[in-house]
Amino acid sequence: MRISVFIFIVIMLAGCAKSSRYEAKYQLTPKEQDDIILTTIRYIGHLPKKGSHENKFEERFDQYYSQLAKDFTLDAYHKDADGYEYFMASRVAPSLKVKKVATGVKMKRNQIGELEYYEEVFRTWKFEEEELRNKSLMLFSMMIREKDLAPYFPQNSGKEEYIEFPDLYVAYDVDDRIWKMKSQLSSKD
Repeated sequence: MRISVFIFIVIMLAGCAKSSRYEAKYQLTPKEQDDIILTTIRYIGHLPKKGSHENKFEERFDQYYSQLAKDFTLDAYHKDADGYEYFMASRVAPSLKVKKVATGVKMKRNQIGELEYYEEVFRTWKFEEEELRNKSLMLFSMMIREKDLAPYFPQNSGKEEYIEFPDLYVAYDVDDRIWKMKSQLSSKD
């Protein structure tokens, strides 16, 4: 038991040390960080009242999403040789204590900045800020290296929480760019 706890701590510390180089503040200007959030806010943000996934791009919701974008922080960023951009954004989540959730994203933009590909790879549970930082940067580091995140899914991580979604029932639909019940995904085929 002690050996497994020691190994876990060493892996976490090594992951955190490597992950800090991915912090967005070292990769992008504040304007570039804001641009990424604004480009993706209609996916990572909550729908407005009277909004739906079908109408969320209508001009009448522009003000809502501009305000909502201010609630998000771009915590990590990486661009690979194939032009895919990876980022992790967090926001404060409803809780008695200050807690945040983070979303890990893989995307690709065309030359004029429009999204060609967008995938929310993971969404964390609510954590206090330090725990979120440690866990989410470790997950981000694994995500950009295309490592398997399944050991950190709720059904596999035991009592330790990491990833809330995907799980046994919910997965991200890359075509529709929303989280769905897995039963809805299989019925599309």
